[in-house]
Amino acid sequence: MFYFFLHHAPTLEYDTRLEQILEGKMNKEVLILGSSRGANNILAGQIESKTRHSTYNLSYPGSDVRFHYFVLKSVLKYNKKPKMVVLTIDNPHEFVNEKTLNFRFDRLYPLAKYNYITQELIRQKEKNVLSWFFCLARLNRSNFSLSKVAIPLDGKIDAWGSMPFYNRKASFIGKQNPIHQYNSALENTEKITAFKALQQLCFKNKIQIVYVFPPSYGAFDKQFYKRFLKMVPAHDVMVYDTLNTIYQKEASFHDESHLQQKAAQVFTNEISTFIQNKNYLK
Repeated sequence: MFYFFLHHAPTLEYDTRLEQILEGKMNKEVLILGSSRGANNILAGQIESKTRHSTYNLSYPGSDVRFHYFVLKSVLKYNKKPKMVVLTIDNPHEFVNEKTLNFRFDRLYPLAKYNYITQELIRQKEKNVLSWFFCLARLNRSNFSLSKVAIPLDGKIDAWGSMPFYNRKASFIGKQNPIHQYNSALENTEKITAFKALQQLCFKNKIQIVYVFPPSYGAFDKQFYKRFLKMVPAHDVMVYDTLNTIYQKEASFHDESHLQQKAAQVFTNEISTFIQNKNYLK
């Protein structure tokens, strides 16, 4: 019975992107990594159309840089390496503890039948070594189901892995986020380590990284930006056009950090143009 639930769990998921990675079906030239700001604000299909290079969005809402590193590491283990990674940066929460950004263990639990996933869960102390030997030890409460997982209202995934907000009624509250003094002393060392490991992984495999700062309804955190530039080549950083008035309109946002589809198209066009002007995909 436990074996059945373990192997049946992946068939119930609406988000099959991680399983596609494990099955070697994620052989794309351009990959987008990030949190919901990558998933909702960047349209992979649009980048593919403009650059004429296969593109897929592997951004996960609520995920942090530790999870982004895990996703890229998994891609390289089971698939052909991409030419480019577009990494969405959560300004100013990329390296600090933020309750809405975590390692998405819930995306791993349904795939516990894969030894690679179980190994990661053990490594992160989410499971113990008994998981190697017993099906029951690999299962979570969420695995004991026979029903399909319902697609969240904000979680519909398009053919390129993106999750755009199709200009439905927004939850926007019309209040700009305040900017506080960025304090690097509060940075999480595990997140810094994961970020550097992701960079090294790309360098080792000759993968170009583009670091992208998406729009938000509020002032741009310049203190975090200055700190970030100390860690990366400045010419590989793409910041949204802060002078474009579309990012100053409430109607362009679903909420403070996420764009409606039409504004996401504008932002994605900026990314595509940046990639083309830099001639990264020659």
